[in-house]
Amino acid sequence: MHISMEKYSRQSILKEIGISGQKKLFNSKVAIIGLGALGTVVSELLCRSGIGNLVLIDRDIVEENNLQRQLLYNELDIGKSKALCAKEKLQKINSEILIHSFASDLNFKNINILLSGADVIIDCTDNLETRFLINDFCMKNNIPWIYGAAIKWAGTMLTIIPTKSPCLRCVMGNAKSGETCETAGIINSVSAVAASFQANEAVKILLKISYEKAMLRFNLLDNSFLKINVSKKKSCPVCNGNYEYLSGKKSSKPSKLCGKSFYQITPEKPINKNEFFALKKKLLSIAKSQGSTQSYRDFTLCIKFKELTIFNDGRTLIKAEDEKKAKSLYSRFVGN
Repeated sequence: MHISMEKYSRQSILKEIGISGQKKLFNSKVAIIGLGALGTVVSELLCRSGIGNLVLIDRDIVEENNLQRQLLYNELDIGKSKALCAKEKLQKINSEILIHSFASDLNFKNINILLSGADVIIDCTDNLETRFLINDFCMKNNIPWIYGAAIKWAGTMLTIIPTKSPCLRCVMGNAKSGETCETAGIINSVSAVAASFQANEAVKILLKISYEKAMLRFNLLDNSFLKINVSKKKSCPVCNGNYEYLSGKKSSKPSKLCGKSFYQITPEKPINKNEFFALKKKLLSIAKSQGSTQSYRDFTLCIKFKELTIFNDGRTLIKAEDEKKAKSLYSRFVGN
Protein backbone atom coordinates (compact mmCIF):
# COMPACT_ATOMS: atom_id res chain seq x y z
CA MET A 1 0.00 0.00 0.00
CA HIS A 2 1.12 3.57 -0.74
CA ILE A 3 0.94 6.24 1.94
CA SER A 4 0.68 9.95 1.14
CA MET A 5 2.14 11.82 4.12
CA GLU A 6 0.69 15.12 2.89
CA LYS A 7 -2.81 13.78 3.49
CA TYR A 8 -2.02 13.35 7.19
CA SER A 9 0.32 16.30 7.62
CA ARG A 10 -1.89 18.14 10.11
CA GLN A 11 -1.82 15.23 12.55
CA SER A 12 1.66 13.84 11.88
CA ILE A 13 3.06 17.22 12.92
CA LEU A 14 1.93 16.40 16.46
CA LYS A 15 4.88 15.27 18.57
CA GLU A 16 2.89 12.25 19.82
CA ILE A 17 2.44 10.99 16.24
CA GLY A 18 5.16 12.11 13.83
CA ILE A 19 6.03 10.27 10.63
CA SER A 20 6.83 7.03 12.46
CA GLY A 21 3.50 7.11 14.28
CA GLN A 22 1.61 7.78 11.06
CA LYS A 23 3.26 4.76 9.47
CA LYS A 24 2.28 2.72 12.51
CA LEU A 25 -1.36 3.77 12.06
CA PHE A 26 -1.16 2.91 8.37
CA ASN A 27 0.06 -0.59 9.23
CA SER A 28 -2.72 -1.18 11.76
CA LYS A 29 -6.03 -3.05 11.49
CA VAL A 30 -9.15 -1.86 13.30
CA ALA A 31 -12.53 -3.61 13.31
CA ILE A 32 -15.70 -1.55 13.78
CA ILE A 33 -18.80 -3.50 14.73
CA GLY A 34 -22.01 -1.61 14.04
CA LEU A 35 -22.29 1.18 11.46
CA GLY A 36 -25.03 3.29 12.96
CA ALA A 37 -24.78 6.53 14.93
CA LEU A 38 -21.47 5.61 16.58
CA GLY A 39 -20.00 3.45 13.83
CA THR A 40 -20.41 5.91 10.97
CA VAL A 41 -18.52 8.59 12.90
CA VAL A 42 -15.83 6.23 14.20
CA SER A 43 -15.20 4.72 10.77
CA GLU A 44 -14.96 8.10 9.05
CA LEU A 45 -12.58 9.52 11.66
CA LEU A 46 -10.30 6.48 11.47
CA CYS A 47 -10.49 6.45 7.68
CA ARG A 48 -9.38 10.08 7.56
CA SER A 49 -6.71 9.36 10.19
CA GLY A 50 -5.06 6.87 7.86
CA ILE A 51 -5.72 3.57 9.61
CA GLY A 52 -4.49 1.29 6.85
CA ASN A 53 -6.94 -1.58 7.28
CA LEU A 54 -10.55 -1.16 8.38
CA VAL A 55 -13.04 -3.98 8.92
CA LEU A 56 -16.70 -2.90 8.86
CA ILE A 57 -19.44 -5.19 10.18
CA ASP A 58 -23.17 -4.48 10.28
CA ARG A 59 -26.23 -6.69 9.79
CA ASP A 60 -28.69 -3.88 9.12
CA ILE A 61 -29.95 -1.73 6.25
CA VAL A 62 -30.27 2.07 6.07
CA GLU A 63 -33.65 3.41 7.15
CA GLU A 64 -35.02 6.93 6.88
CA ASN A 65 -34.92 7.52 10.63
CA ASN A 66 -31.19 6.72 10.62
CA LEU A 67 -30.35 9.88 8.68
CA GLN A 68 -30.78 12.16 11.70
CA ARG A 69 -27.59 10.79 13.35
CA GLN A 70 -25.82 8.24 11.10
CA LEU A 71 -23.60 10.69 9.32
CA LEU A 72 -22.26 8.68 6.37
CA TYR A 73 -25.68 8.08 4.80
CA ASN A 74 -28.12 10.17 2.77
CA GLU A 75 -31.62 9.71 1.36
CA LEU A 76 -30.35 7.81 -1.68
CA ASP A 77 -28.92 5.13 0.61
CA ILE A 78 -32.25 4.07 2.17
CA GLY A 79 -32.67 0.31 1.73
CA LYS A 80 -28.97 -0.37 1.17
CA SER A 81 -26.78 -2.56 3.33
CA LYS A 82 -25.01 -0.32 5.85
CA ALA A 83 -21.75 -2.28 5.62
CA LEU A 84 -21.55 -2.10 1.83
CA CYS A 85 -22.73 1.51 1.69
CA ALA A 86 -20.22 2.63 4.33
CA LYS A 87 -17.35 0.98 2.47
CA GLU A 88 -18.34 2.76 -0.74
CA LYS A 89 -18.43 6.16 1.01
CA LEU A 90 -15.20 5.68 2.95
CA GLN A 91 -13.25 4.43 -0.05
CA LYS A 92 -14.01 7.73 -1.78
CA ILE A 93 -12.67 9.61 1.24
CA ASN A 94 -9.42 7.63 1.37
CA SER A 95 -8.50 5.37 -1.52
CA GLU A 96 -5.14 4.49 0.05
CA ILE A 97 -6.50 2.23 2.77
CA LEU A 98 -7.96 -1.27 2.66
CA ILE A 99 -11.60 -1.60 3.69
CA HIS A 100 -13.30 -4.95 4.19
CA SER A 101 -17.06 -4.85 4.74
CA PHE A 102 -19.35 -7.64 5.94
CA ALA A 103 -23.14 -7.41 5.80
CA SER A 104 -23.24 -10.03 8.51
CA ASP A 105 -24.62 -10.67 11.94
CA LEU A 106 -21.61 -11.05 14.22
CA ASN A 107 -22.07 -14.25 16.22
CA PHE A 108 -20.10 -16.98 17.98
CA LYS A 109 -19.86 -18.97 14.73
CA ASN A 110 -18.20 -16.28 12.56
CA ILE A 111 -16.46 -13.96 15.03
CA ASN A 112 -13.08 -15.70 14.76
CA ILE A 113 -13.08 -15.25 10.98
CA LEU A 114 -14.45 -11.70 10.79
CA LEU A 115 -12.21 -10.25 13.51
CA SER A 116 -9.05 -12.17 12.65
CA GLY A 117 -5.90 -10.06 12.89
CA ALA A 118 -7.52 -6.96 14.38
CA ASP A 119 -5.24 -4.80 16.53
CA VAL A 120 -8.17 -2.94 18.12
CA ILE A 121 -11.91 -3.66 18.06
CA ILE A 122 -14.50 -0.91 18.50
CA ASP A 123 -18.01 -1.67 19.71
CA CYS A 124 -20.61 0.53 18.03
CA THR A 125 -23.49 -1.91 18.45
CA ASP A 126 -26.91 -1.46 20.02
CA ASN A 127 -27.30 -4.58 22.17
CA LEU A 128 -25.56 -6.16 25.14
CA GLU A 129 -25.51 -9.71 23.77
CA THR A 130 -23.18 -8.69 20.95
CA ARG A 131 -21.11 -6.58 23.35
CA PHE A 132 -20.68 -9.52 25.73
CA LEU A 133 -19.67 -11.67 22.74
CA ILE A 134 -17.05 -9.09 21.74
CA ASN A 135 -15.88 -8.98 25.35
CA ASP A 136 -15.43 -12.77 25.43
CA PHE A 137 -13.53 -12.79 22.14
CA CYS A 138 -11.21 -9.94 23.07
CA MET A 139 -10.46 -11.20 26.56
CA LYS A 140 -9.68 -14.69 25.25
CA ASN A 141 -7.48 -13.41 22.42
CA ASN A 142 -5.87 -10.50 24.31
CA ILE A 143 -7.17 -7.79 21.95
CA PRO A 144 -7.92 -4.23 23.18
CA TRP A 145 -11.46 -3.05 22.56
CA ILE A 146 -13.54 0.05 23.19
CA TYR A 147 -17.13 0.02 24.42
CA GLY A 148 -19.41 2.91 23.50
CA ALA A 149 -23.06 3.83 23.99
CA ALA A 150 -25.32 6.84 23.47
CA ILE A 151 -28.95 7.49 24.38
CA LYS A 152 -31.05 10.63 24.86
CA TRP A 153 -28.48 13.34 25.80
CA ALA A 154 -25.95 10.99 27.41
CA GLY A 155 -22.95 8.98 26.27
CA THR A 156 -20.57 6.39 27.74
CA MET A 157 -17.15 5.05 26.78
CA LEU A 158 -14.92 2.41 28.33
CA THR A 159 -11.54 1.20 27.09
CA ILE A 160 -10.85 -2.45 27.89
CA ILE A 161 -7.30 -3.82 27.78
CA PRO A 162 -7.19 -7.56 28.60
CA THR A 163 -5.05 -8.50 31.63
CA LYS A 164 -4.71 -4.80 32.53
CA SER A 165 -8.25 -3.52 33.03
CA PRO A 166 -11.69 -4.78 34.10
CA CYS A 167 -13.74 -6.38 31.35
CA LEU A 168 -17.33 -5.48 30.44
CA ARG A 169 -18.78 -8.32 32.53
CA CYS A 170 -16.82 -7.01 35.54
CA VAL A 171 -18.58 -3.68 35.10
CA MET A 172 -22.05 -4.76 33.93
CA GLY A 173 -22.43 -8.31 35.21
CA ASN A 174 -25.49 -9.91 33.60
CA ALA A 175 -27.24 -6.65 32.75
CA LYS A 176 -29.90 -6.76 30.03
CA SER A 177 -30.50 -4.24 27.26
CA GLY A 178 -32.69 -1.35 28.41
CA GLU A 179 -33.91 1.72 26.57
CA THR A 180 -33.29 2.12 22.85
CA CYS A 181 -32.99 5.12 20.55
CA GLU A 182 -36.47 4.35 19.22
CA THR A 183 -38.14 4.22 22.61
CA ALA A 184 -36.12 6.89 24.44
CA GLY A 185 -34.79 9.11 21.64
CA ILE A 186 -31.32 10.52 20.99
CA ILE A 187 -29.80 13.87 20.04
CA ASN A 188 -27.33 13.43 17.19
CA SER A 189 -24.54 15.40 18.85
CA VAL A 190 -24.25 12.92 21.73
CA SER A 191 -23.45 9.96 19.49
CA ALA A 192 -20.91 12.07 17.59
CA VAL A 193 -19.14 12.96 20.84
CA ALA A 194 -19.12 9.37 22.13
CA ALA A 195 -17.80 8.12 18.79
CA SER A 196 -15.07 10.77 18.80
CA PHE A 197 -13.88 9.52 22.19
CA GLN A 198 -13.83 5.94 20.84
CA ALA A 199 -11.86 6.84 17.72
CA ASN A 200 -9.40 8.88 19.76
CA GLU A 201 -8.82 6.01 22.19
CA ALA A 202 -8.18 3.64 19.29
CA VAL A 203 -5.48 5.92 17.89
CA LYS A 204 -3.87 6.22 21.34
CA ILE A 205 -3.83 2.45 21.81
CA LEU A 206 -2.25 1.89 18.39
CA LEU A 207 0.40 4.52 19.12
CA LYS A 208 0.93 3.10 22.62
CA ILE A 209 -0.02 6.41 24.23
CA SER A 210 -1.52 6.13 27.72
CA TYR A 211 -5.17 5.05 27.41
CA GLU A 212 -8.17 6.17 29.48
CA LYS A 213 -8.59 3.81 32.44
CA ALA A 214 -11.84 5.26 33.80
CA MET A 215 -15.32 4.89 32.36
CA LEU A 216 -16.34 8.19 30.80
CA ARG A 217 -19.91 9.40 31.13
CA PHE A 218 -21.20 12.72 29.87
CA ASN A 219 -24.52 14.47 29.46
CA LEU A 220 -24.90 17.19 26.84
CA LEU A 221 -28.14 18.50 28.34
CA ASP A 222 -26.33 19.96 31.36
CA ASN A 223 -22.78 19.55 29.96
CA SER A 224 -21.76 17.33 32.88
CA PHE A 225 -18.77 14.99 32.58
CA LEU A 226 -17.76 12.15 34.88
CA LYS A 227 -14.81 9.80 35.15
CA ILE A 228 -15.86 6.66 37.01
CA ASN A 229 -13.22 4.31 38.37
CA VAL A 230 -14.04 0.67 37.63
CA SER A 231 -12.37 -2.44 39.01
CA LYS A 232 -12.02 -6.13 38.31
CA LYS A 233 -14.37 -8.57 40.01
CA LYS A 234 -12.97 -11.83 41.33
CA SER A 235 -16.25 -13.58 40.52
CA CYS A 236 -16.31 -12.41 36.86
CA PRO A 237 -16.82 -15.52 34.67
CA VAL A 238 -14.91 -14.05 31.71
CA CYS A 239 -11.84 -13.09 33.73
CA ASN A 240 -11.91 -16.67 35.08
CA GLY A 241 -11.87 -18.12 31.56
CA ASN A 242 -15.59 -18.91 31.18
CA TYR A 243 -16.61 -17.53 27.76
CA GLU A 244 -20.37 -18.21 27.74
CA TYR A 245 -21.19 -15.98 24.76
CA LEU A 246 -18.21 -17.07 22.67
CA SER A 247 -19.10 -20.73 23.18
CA GLY A 248 -22.69 -20.11 22.04
CA LYS A 249 -24.25 -21.03 25.38
CA LYS A 250 -25.96 -17.64 25.59
CA SER A 251 -26.73 -16.95 21.93
CA SER A 252 -30.30 -16.18 20.84
CA LYS A 253 -32.40 -17.06 17.79
CA PRO A 254 -34.96 -14.69 16.17
CA SER A 255 -34.17 -11.20 17.42
CA LYS A 256 -35.92 -7.84 17.26
CA LEU A 257 -33.54 -5.10 16.16
CA CYS A 258 -33.12 -2.26 18.64
CA GLY A 259 -36.81 -1.67 19.29
CA LYS A 260 -37.61 -1.58 15.57
CA SER A 261 -40.40 -3.37 13.74
CA PHE A 262 -37.75 -5.51 12.03
CA TYR A 263 -36.99 -9.07 13.09
CA GLN A 264 -33.84 -10.96 12.18
CA ILE A 265 -33.94 -14.68 11.45
CA THR A 266 -30.70 -16.58 10.90
CA PRO A 267 -30.75 -20.08 9.38
CA GLU A 268 -28.91 -22.82 11.27
CA LYS A 269 -26.82 -23.47 8.16
CA PRO A 270 -25.81 -20.58 5.87
CA ILE A 271 -26.97 -20.89 2.25
CA ASN A 272 -24.40 -21.07 -0.55
CA LYS A 273 -24.05 -18.89 -3.63
CA ASN A 274 -26.15 -21.11 -5.88
CA GLU A 275 -28.93 -21.36 -3.30
CA PHE A 276 -28.91 -17.59 -2.85
CA PHE A 277 -29.28 -16.89 -6.57
CA ALA A 278 -32.02 -19.53 -6.87
CA LEU A 279 -33.84 -17.79 -4.03
CA LYS A 280 -33.31 -14.44 -5.75
CA LYS A 281 -34.87 -15.77 -8.95
CA LYS A 282 -37.89 -17.20 -7.10
CA LEU A 283 -38.59 -14.07 -5.08
CA LEU A 284 -38.18 -11.72 -8.04
CA SER A 285 -40.66 -13.88 -9.93
CA ILE A 286 -43.18 -13.63 -7.08
CA ALA A 287 -42.67 -9.87 -6.86
CA LYS A 288 -43.20 -9.48 -10.60
CA SER A 289 -46.36 -11.56 -10.57
CA GLN A 290 -47.79 -9.32 -7.84
CA GLY A 291 -46.70 -6.09 -9.50
CA SER A 292 -44.27 -5.20 -6.69
CA THR A 293 -40.98 -3.37 -6.94
CA GLN A 294 -37.69 -4.88 -5.88
CA SER A 295 -34.03 -4.00 -5.79
CA TYR A 296 -30.81 -5.96 -5.99
CA ARG A 297 -27.60 -4.40 -4.69
CA ASP A 298 -24.36 -6.37 -4.55
CA PHE A 299 -25.24 -9.35 -2.33
CA THR A 300 -28.46 -7.91 -0.94
CA LEU A 301 -31.95 -8.80 -2.20
CA CYS A 302 -34.80 -6.57 -1.07
CA ILE A 303 -38.38 -7.60 -1.78
CA LYS A 304 -40.42 -4.47 -1.13
CA PHE A 305 -43.91 -5.95 -1.01
CA LYS A 306 -43.22 -7.97 2.12
CA GLU A 307 -40.36 -5.87 3.51
CA LEU A 308 -37.92 -8.77 3.33
CA THR A 309 -34.18 -8.17 3.12
CA ILE A 310 -32.23 -11.35 2.46
CA PHE A 311 -28.45 -11.44 2.71
CA ASN A 312 -26.21 -13.82 0.81
CA ASP A 313 -25.82 -16.17 3.79
CA GLY A 314 -29.58 -16.54 4.20
CA ARG A 315 -29.89 -14.16 7.14
CA THR A 316 -33.17 -12.31 6.75
CA LEU A 317 -34.60 -9.05 8.09
CA ILE A 318 -38.40 -9.03 8.14
CA LYS A 319 -40.74 -6.17 8.94
CA ALA A 320 -43.61 -7.60 10.98
CA GLU A 321 -45.82 -6.73 13.95
CA ASP A 322 -44.60 -9.66 16.04
CA GLU A 323 -42.21 -12.63 16.09
CA LYS A 324 -44.91 -15.12 15.06
CA LYS A 325 -45.70 -13.13 11.90
CA ALA A 326 -41.99 -12.77 11.12
CA LYS A 327 -41.48 -16.54 11.37
CA SER A 328 -44.52 -17.14 9.16
CA LEU A 329 -43.24 -14.81 6.43
CA TYR A 330 -39.77 -16.34 6.61
CA SER A 331 -41.15 -19.88 6.27
CA ARG A 332 -43.38 -18.86 3.36
CA PHE A 333 -40.86 -16.95 1.24
CA VAL A 334 -37.39 -18.11 2.33
CA GLY A 335 -37.57 -21.59 3.83
CA ASN A 336 -38.07 -23.59 7.00
